[in-house]
Amino acid sequence: MRALQAKFICNFFECICHRVMQRVERIAKSSNGSVTFRFDNDILNQLRSESDQKRISLNTLASQIFRSHVEYDMYASRAGMASFPKSLLVWIMDRLTEEEVDQLSEYIAKNEIKDMTLLVKNQYSISAFLDMIESWLRVSGFAYRRHVSDSDQTFVIQHDMGKRWSTYFEKLIKYVFEDLNENKPAFNITDNSIAIRTR
Repeated sequence: MRALQAKFICNFFECICHRVMQRVERIAKSSNGSVTFRFDNDILNQLRSESDQKRISLNTLASQIFRSHVEYDMYASRAGMASFPKSLLVWIMDRLTEEEVDQLSEYIAKNEIKDMTLLVKNQYSISAFLDMIESWLRVSGFAYRRHVSDSDQTFVIQHDMGKRWSTYFEKLIKYVFEDLNENKPAFNITDNSIAIRTR
């Protein structure tokens, strides 16, 4: 009887150890890494102030900052991206004719986008292109919404830069889809926003 009890206890503990080890392996595979940074007090106070304003933890804010850097910032200057005041970009675009806007979007789509997407996302595909656009929107502070389902995805961008910019974005995206031999997406544009639906 004691031999049976001992065998049962051994099997029970062996089963528990096996389950614990499986769980530890799962946690080890999925867990986030951790690292400690030291900041000047002025920087740390500004970060704490921003996290309070956004009602997020300091850790979440730091993760957002590092994600933005890894996904976009560290490649932006190498990809030829530059920061300009929004008002300047609106002023310049408003002085272009419809034909010039079309020519500009075609030129950028065919001569710049592929290199930029490859540099930032390591591949040239519709999903990589849309991911790059999303990273750019996040960094630029534009309001946007992206919804992805099994059959399609919708991207709504609120740029508040006028009709010419809506036309530019529409044409640019159309030319990229053509370059990648993808079905043309459906567009819905207003003076200050553009909605794209892909299938």
